[in-house]
Amino acid sequence: MEDILEKIVTEKKRRLMEQGEYPLFQRMEIMAQTTAQENRFLSALTASPGPNIIAEVKFASPSRGRLLNDLDLYRFIESYQQGGAAAISVVTEERYFLGKPKLVSRVRAKSSLPILRKDFVIEEAQIYQSAQLGADALLLIARILPRERLAHFVDLCSFLGLVPLVEVHDEADVEKAILAGAQVVGINNRDLASFKVSLETTFHLSQLLPDNVIVVSESGIRRKEDISRIMERGICNFLIGECLLASAHPMNKLIELQGREVLGVR
Repeated sequence: MEDILEKIVTEKKRRLMEQGEYPLFQRMEIMAQTTAQENRFLSALTASPGPNIIAEVKFASPSRGRLLNDLDLYRFIESYQQGGAAAISVVTEERYFLGKPKLVSRVRAKSSLPILRKDFVIEEAQIYQSAQLGADALLLIARILPRERLAHFVDLCSFLGLVPLVEVHDEADVEKAILAGAQVVGINNRDLASFKVSLETTFHLSQLLPDNVIVVSESGIRRKEDISRIMERGICNFLIGECLLASAHPMNKLIELQGREVLGVR
């Protein structure tokens, strides 16, 4: 595990130890609220031929520093809604990304779009919390979880009505994700050691996945041409964050990435 990932996971373990586990009665209440209806996030990735863009909100990142101020949050949510995003990704890690779990609830209150919660999930309590907060999907990073634990988390997410989006970075991660029963796999184009980005990661790793797996390409997607290249490989789902967050007009940038005509100022 790379240094930055080790630091983040170590910090996450410390925070979770301080918070403690969800009491049994609270878990039972969350289970009782689970419904069998079709998941909105899964529908967003499969109902359209694409491009289906999961637009991200995060306040900071280890590689780029501060990206978003609290006062701008609702402006971006509205821009994503009006710009035709398929879903919203919400980064909730506290120290390195300056998020908070309750950010999921804040976004849900302001948007009708499905919500993917992104965090460094290493304990069951985070899965129960995500369901309680109203997330539709949850990121599971293959790199930081043993295969048996990843498989258990995939099953628990599904049981609680969450779509587990299993993120992979290399061939070993892909094998782990397949063995864990992942049905939605996010391919991260960012090298975790160097932070360099290459779309070739999506091209290579997607070939190793079964045909029935839904693929989401993540990181380094900045232009309509990037999306077109990836869609030529049969992939129509994308998670895009920093190029939208850096844009003065995120709604227009989102429309532009989808290949639709942008009217007015860019």
